[in-house]
Amino acid sequence: MGNAGKYAVPVLGAVLVLSLTACGGGDDKKSAGSAKGTGSASGAPQSVDRKDAKAVLASSAKKTSEVTAFKIVLTTKDNEGDTRAEQSWRKKPTPLTAVKSISNAPGKPGKETYSIVTGGFVYTKTDQVPASGKSWIKIETKAGTDPNRIEGFVSDRLAALNATPSTQWVGAETVNGRPADHYRATVVMADLAKYEGPAMSKTVRDDYVGDAKEAGRKQVVLDMWVGKDDLPLKSQEAGKGKKGDEVVTEEYSDYGVAPKDEAPPASAALTWDEYLKALDKG
Repeated sequence: MGNAGKYAVPVLGAVLVLSLTACGGGDDKKSAGSAKGTGSASGAPQSVDRKDAKAVLASSAKKTSEVTAFKIVLTTKDNEGDTRAEQSWRKKPTPLTAVKSISNAPGKPGKETYSIVTGGFVYTKTDQVPASGKSWIKIETKAGTDPNRIEGFVSDRLAALNATPSTQWVGAETVNGRPADHYRATVVMADLAKYEGPAMSKTVRDDYVGDAKEAGRKQVVLDMWVGKDDLPLKSQEAGKGKKGDEVVTEEYSDYGVAPKDEAPPASAALTWDEYLKALDKG
């Protein structure tokens, strides 16, 4: 295997994180326009009773489907360690997600990775093959190919909350200095799998339940914090699965602010096969 064995796992780990977070939605998640919000909820009108969980969350789902850019800070904690990823997403002019991610296992602090997902490829920055004269690895993926997708887990979580009868308003709170309303439900996968209605399409429902089943989670406590302008500020999913207790949190900001990142030129990117051959040559 040569030198390839030293670096293949960390790089693939970064790609797996991207595959999880960048696949976002499918054809069921349609864009209805563009949002001009800045992520600030101060002074925004309150269109509905904030204690009416389903009304607020339905409005939030609609507004979220219309956004064209925003930022996400994703953190995952389980028995195997923790991961933090900072994502900047845009829908126009070309769908693109820029991700800075770091994973830490007990006793093994991780190294930060930087990747760009666009046009059906994940480009990951690397300094492991200086002899090649190229500093990026290019791997084909289905992620980033759907121009109607909304990045991250926010759309799926809003749909799951709207499809769960027990969803309730918890209280008025603050998220990163911004006023928000907190909503919560215990989502039982066996019950959600039977849901048929307008809040959650069959495709999204089956994917959400399927992912939970694969992770060994039978139910999760799902929380959503919605700003006074009905745009989500934070969401959190907590449950017990194959990796023990797991908490996956997303924080949202900078609505309407598109990342300036772009895919590297072809001359700067190695394919996966080229990367492995370069490492073997050492």
